[in-house]
Amino acid sequence: MFAKVDSRLEGWLKAELIVLFDRLLQKKVIEEFKREAKIDTPAGRKQIDFIISLNGESYLCELKALCISQAAGTPRNLHFYLRENHVGLIKDFRKLEPLPYKNKWVIGFIYPNPKHKLWVKEISLLPDDLKHWKCITDPSNFPSFLFISFWRSEKCDTR
Repeated sequence: MFAKVDSRLEGWLKAELIVLFDRLLQKKVIEEFKREAKIDTPAGRKQIDFIISLNGESYLCELKALCISQAAGTPRNLHFYLRENHVGLIKDFRKLEPLPYKNKWVIGFIYPNPKHKLWVKEISLLPDDLKHWKCITDPSNFPSFLFISFWRSEKCDTR
């Protein structure tokens, strides 16, 4: 339905994750989660969608809801979200990049599913300085209406 009405729903996704993280906290699966956490850096304060504590480690997590349906004739397609702009995945990779944390994640809630061939083509165009960001999920393992791309940085920062 989200693709049919061509609507970006990042706020809804954050709300669903808050409910999920609270349940995981109550069950003691995670130790803590912080929403809209602020991290001070030499370049200024960065706001991170979530920091999750699990097994004594912190995980920084940025979210993106990427509506690529074209139902309303918008210019938002998969390429739109995988280029240097103020709304896409690259913006979040760059936000997390300088932070001195080992575990950095970007989750893309993409709808409808972009299909494997298009996905491989678009992610191959990532800038060279971001090639260490790897998507560990594949569109072919998801239904036609949705793909959840889990990205992690394979660059070794520690904190």
